Amino acid sequence: MRPLSAAQVLALWDAGQTRHPIDRALLALALAMPEEAPDELADRPVGWREVNLLALRNATFGSALDGYAPCPSCGALMEFRLDGETLLDGLPTPDSNTRIKLDGQQWRLPSSRDQAMILDAPNPETAVCWLLDRCRIDEGGLTDVPTVNRKKSPKMKTSPALVGELESHMEALDPAADIRIGMQCADCGDVWSAALDVGACFWDELGNRAHQLLESVHRLASAYGWREAEILALSPARRAAYLNMIG
Repeated sequence: MRPLSAAQVLALWDAGQTRHPIDRALLALALAMPEEAPDELADRPVGWREVNLLALRNATFGSALDGYAPCPSCGALMEFRLDGETLLDGLPTPDSNTRIKLDGQQWRLPSSRDQAMILDAPNPETAVCWLLDRCRIDEGGLTDVPTVNRKKSPKMKTSPALVGELESHMEALDPAADIRIGMQCADCGDVWSAALDVGACFWDELGNRAHQLLESVHRLASAYGWREAEILALSPARRAAYLNMIG
């Protein structure tokens, strides 16, 4: 995975300001993977998106991944530091053609498009029902995507046991869709498993880098009269050298 250029960082940051986090992630991958059809990115498994976004994040910002998670018991924010490359090496990339067969039915792995379509679910239980309904494959081998009316009364009726079994299979086949890290609170001692939001980490780092670039553009343009494109085309080392010269 190639790192984003300075111009790409600013373009992505600008374009993603009003987008949902799912759209931001897909925009980043469309920019970094021009060989992929943009419309097809949303139909890849969620874990595929997360693995490739992590690879892009590592290439652009380095392997050190810092963040924090609130303790579920006392609310204190606990910092963590991960090695992004080590984390990436332990995450398999799921196959889009993977099928789960249970109770005489078939399901595929959830995609970014599926996630986007259940954002307005009134509660987590309904969201799970809608998601599994979207991922169910009919007898003809096609995904049985629900219509708006089906959202009010999902077609697929599943027992809690079947839902639990499906979720377990999906987690095993696509672990990158829900990355967990072990945490312990230094204040109260509670131990828990925190979700790692790769997209949120990536966007925070992208925002920091974008503001650094904007400041560099402002200073160099003011000092030399250069255009933004000319400044962004400079290598990081040359930009830094010029910034040091102007103090």
